Amino acid sequence: MLARRRFLMSCFGVLSVLGAAFPPASLQAAGQKVTLAIVVSKDSPLSAISSRELKRLYLSEIVSGPDGEKLIALNQASGAADRVGFERTVLGMDPDEVGRYWIDRKIRGRSGPPKTVTPLERLRRAIIHVNGTIGYLRVSEVGGDLKVLSVDAKKPGEKGYPLEY
Repeated sequence: MLARRRFLMSCFGVLSVLGAAFPPASLQAAGQKVTLAIVVSKDSPLSAISSRELKRLYLSEIVSGPDGEKLIALNQASGAADRVGFERTVLGMDPDEVGRYWIDRKIRGRSGPPKTVTPLERLRRAIIHVNGTIGYLRVSEVGGDLKVLSVDAKKPGEKGYPLEY
């Protein structure tokens, strides 16, 4: 009995240490928000998008850029903290609602969800090299090879910027 108790206590200790070292991605420091940037290739003629257009695009409706080119939405991995945050702020849906939306579209014979591209480095490369693609990244993950779009005439960091969770 004593050996079993020691074993369980040591397992609990290891799990506690691991939990502290690797907290779930969905947990944010108290009061700290994550800001997402909507990005395109730096050569794209697109410089701004509205929340409404962004929502339509990520619900697989046709949205075109200023040059008339159809925009192609790219998503992060299903269940990723930034994807869940993006879907909550832009689509106004939690993951279960998003899943039901796509099932309903499939039943009705309509187009499917935006393409999911993982890992993030592959997503970045796709946005850089495939014309008309658009995606979202944390502001800290945006490099000089991507252009950050204004959303509703606001850039990340400005008061009223809509893509924070």
